Amino acid sequence: MPRCGRVVRLTLRFLRGQKGFTLIELLVVIALLGILAAVAIPNVAKFVGHGKEEAEATELANLQTAVIALLTDTGQHHLDDNYVTVDTEAEVQGVSVSTYTLHTYLIGLPYPLHRPYDIAQNGTVSPSS
Repeated sequence: MPRCGRVVRLTLRFLRGQKGFTLIELLVVIALLGILAAVAIPNVAKFVGHGKEEAEATELANLQTAVIALLTDTGQHHLDDNYVTVDTEAEVQGVSVSTYTLHTYLIGLPYPLHRPYDIAQNGTVSPSS
């Protein structure tokens, strides 16, 4: 037990004169944080842009797959409408073949969509311009 008290006294004697960081230490830390931010911020922005592009590509593939499944299940080769543009849940529900709607094949899809999509009568899905 006496050994612990001796260590505490030595530590207190060592720290007695130190009250904070020097200006140089603070400037070095701020410079390092600035360098890290300068490197990280453009990369994060780039990753966000790539993520949005990937989300749109995945959404397009999901819509195309749903349209193909709708046509396959109904045994039809064409949708009821000649040409539609969809970007909301109500518009997706309007895409149909006989009594089947495209909405039943897109459970859990977030609405509104990332962008509008054109669906041709033959089932081809493409981004709307």
